[in-house]
Amino acid sequence: MKKQVDSSDKKGPSSEKGNPTNHEAYGNEWLQTGNCPIAKSYRAVSGVLPLVAKALQPPPGIKLKCPPAVVAARAALARTALVKTLRPQPLPSKMLVIALLGMAVNVPLGVWKEHTDKFSLSWFAAVHAAVPFIAMLRKSVVMPKSAMALTIAASILGQVIGSRAERIRMKAAAQRVVAPSGVIDGIAHCGTSQADFSSINCSTQGMMRNSPPEEGRGTASASSVCC
Repeated sequence: MKKQVDSSDKKGPSSEKGNPTNHEAYGNEWLQTGNCPIAKSYRAVSGVLPLVAKALQPPPGIKLKCPPAVVAARAALARTALVKTLRPQPLPSKMLVIALLGMAVNVPLGVWKEHTDKFSLSWFAAVHAAVPFIAMLRKSVVMPKSAMALTIAASILGQVIGSRAERIRMKAAAQRVVAPSGVIDGIAHCGTSQADFSSINCSTQGMMRNSPPEEGRGTASASSVCC
């Protein structure tokens, strides 16, 4: 009995450590071994940008916990029919579907980015808003870390498509606004020129009516001389 109790006590901590739903730990332990997407993103950033990861590192001794919203979102995403259908599929099929979804999600975000100031808070939100969703989706369908390159490239392509399309739309709308105003200005200019021309004609005609004919003047002078 004692051996069984001892074995159960030994299995207790190890089972807790191996529990994938444990999203709570202290400081660096949570960042290094946590299952939360935030901790995993931190580990990914630390491998690429160690200075940025060091600046974002919290002080030791603080108990960190994955936000309940993130845990609930991961659980809800894992229960969807899309994830259940993609999980047993071969890796190329999963990578293609996740890449297309990432591109489609980032197209409206690229449209939004076009209406923000570069490097502002809203700009960073538009660029990175889809990252947690794509990361959770990639983990839910059990894809390797090497697939991150494809999902990142597809997300960037979606951002470029959305921003370029919105830029073209805004340019076309601006041209449609400028064209009618130019036509109105031209009509007004033509109207003023015609009015000026008609006034000039009227003045010249009035001068011609008021002035006596030259031939009458000549005949009158000749008759007076003859008399």
